Amino acid sequence: MSEQAARRCATCGCALSRFNDAPLCGPCSRSPQLPAADDLWTTEPARQALNTWDIGAAVGLYRRYTGAKQVRIAAAVGIDQSEVSRLERGGKKIRDRQQLLAWTRALGIPETLIPAYAADAQPDAVNATFISARSEQVIASWLTAQAALSVGSGSGGLRVTDQDLDVARGMLSMFRELDHAHGAGSFAGHLVTYIDTELNGMINRPVSTDQVAADRDRLAAEFLELAGYQAVDAGRDGASQHLYQRALTAAIRSGDTAYGGYLVAVNLGHLALHCKHPEVALTWAKKAEAGVGTAASPATRAAITAVSARALARMGREKETTTALMTCENLLDAVNPDNEPAWIAYFNRAYLADEIAHCLHDLGRAPAARTEAESAMEGVGASRVRRLAIDAALLASTWLRSGDVEQACAAARQAVEYTARTSSGRCRQRVRTLMSDLSVYHGSPYAAEVEALVREVLPEAAPAISR
Repeated sequence: MSEQAARRCATCGCALSRFNDAPLCGPCSRSPQLPAADDLWTTEPARQALNTWDIGAAVGLYRRYTGAKQVRIAAAVGIDQSEVSRLERGGKKIRDRQQLLAWTRALGIPETLIPAYAADAQPDAVNATFISARSEQVIASWLTAQAALSVGSGSGGLRVTDQDLDVARGMLSMFRELDHAHGAGSFAGHLVTYIDTELNGMINRPVSTDQVAADRDRLAAEFLELAGYQAVDAGRDGASQHLYQRALTAAIRSGDTAYGGYLVAVNLGHLALHCKHPEVALTWAKKAEAGVGTAASPATRAAITAVSARALARMGREKETTTALMTCENLLDAVNPDNEPAWIAYFNRAYLADEIAHCLHDLGRAPAARTEAESAMEGVGASRVRRLAIDAALLASTWLRSGDVEQACAAARQAVEYTARTSSGRCRQRVRTLMSDLSVYHGSPYAAEVEALVREVLPEAAPAISR
């Protein structure tokens, strides 16, 4: 009986009943064989769908390629037609590997493509840690790629228009404002759901014009960038790297070289810095600088160069850091707001002050770093709560380096209060580090006051406090 129980269907892999002597389960034995589509699965849209476990997109591609009806596919897989419809619309996701294999076998996807899947993990758990080598190929592709517009993979259905993109842009703006004010938190799940349903649905539809195709891919890249940033904020560095790479791939398709360079340096490069790989960050920032040349806007080039400065400072190369920061300042002097893309509008003098403050702090120049951190906090805006929390923690650290406990604790209180208003994992980690640094002043009344506040509003940071 144990031998019978271990038997599985040769088509879908499900466990066979001990009363079934056939090699197939009931649904598979009754299912009509679907038409082959071998050439489809080697195309770029199909590979992208498979690599991201997006079976709904794969089914849509398959149906457009073969003309197969949903009801026929449903019979082949052994489910109801409504389930196929939900999957194709993005209302349902396949997360279980056995279900995934049932679909790939039913659709005739070659076994050689199966290793492209995450064998035993869900997509967002793949590559849980940052590994720089995983990004090298897509960065190389960006450096050499020409625009490859995905002008629509289907001949039927409702076409994507500028009005559709305007709606999506409104949603992106809302998600960004929520992120700035509150951090990722529960909003990250809503963003992922929007990407998996509405955005993916729009990507799989035909488009009205080539320009709409380019704008759609650029917009997809911006959504994926934000999702990647939120993954960093939640401490999921490997997932963030994967999302940034997907964003860069979409930017390549859109033909937007400047935005691609921004993703290489400001997103992937900053991630490398966050993961303590300044050499990698510097290499990628330099590639971004070379790739965009002088064609990118001054603010875009300043943001890219600022990553080089951060990496150089982390490596203790003060003279080169200074040169890079002076280049950033000169580039911002040349900014004409009317000629800057909307996605780089945030990078102003206050954000450059934040970058300079971190550089000077890494170089051990606490008083100068403090001045820049204060400038950053004054200009960043009250709605940017996460940025204010990070800068307040930096300000507290500069006062600690100068030995002024009272001022350090005053800034630390600010950092704690701002952090408590967000769900940002990065901010909480900054507070934990700050409280660990303050623990040497545990007997000070100023430190005791901050410790009490942390225990009250951020208890998860309390274990780092010396007792």
